[in-house]
Amino acid sequence: YTLCKELLSKQDHYDWGLRAIKSVLVVAGSLKRSDRERPEDQVLMRALRDFNIPKIVTDDVPVFMGLIGDLFPALDVPRKRSPDFERLIRKSAIELKLQPEDNFILKVVQLEELFAVRHSVFIVGFAGTGKSQVWKTLFKTYQNQKRKPHFNDLDPKAVTNDELFGIINPATREWKDGLFSVIMRDQANMGGT
Repeated sequence: YTLCKELLSKQDHYDWGLRAIKSVLVVAGSLKRSDRERPEDQVLMRALRDFNIPKIVTDDVPVFMGLIGDLFPALDVPRKRSPDFERLIRKSAIELKLQPEDNFILKVVQLEELFAVRHSVFIVGFAGTGKSQVWKTLFKTYQNQKRKPHFNDLDPKAVTNDELFGIINPATREWKDGLFSVIMRDQANMGGT
């Protein structure tokens, strides 16, 4: 991760600290428990690659894959695939009148994988790149599985920073929650996916 920090571009959402290492270890542990016969180097390589690729910007992917290749020479482990889940995603995409292209299905799977190790996920990027359709397809897939998903869609440009994050009244020193803290609290107190 030190090499990632040094060699990859500087992005606000990149996290190469202990939290990221812990998340990769959680993913690796889960992969190892589901496939006890697979050698540990393959499990670790898959965890590092599959957990980090979704959050790495396109220009940094070749550099990151080069680092993975240096750490695990001559080792190419295919992604863990769930054909049944991918079939459900395709069905959901079609129900939403979307084209279930392989790259789109992969992005939905990657979002689902992030939810397995993170309490919340922020989807950021340029307009028109498919962010909304990815989470809506995952949401629809969960609904089709009879799960009870919850989401909050928030446009930070629609409100002021004080309305978004909260503010302390200078006269009374009283804190007034913003939309973000209210939503996060509500999500933390609710059951479901």
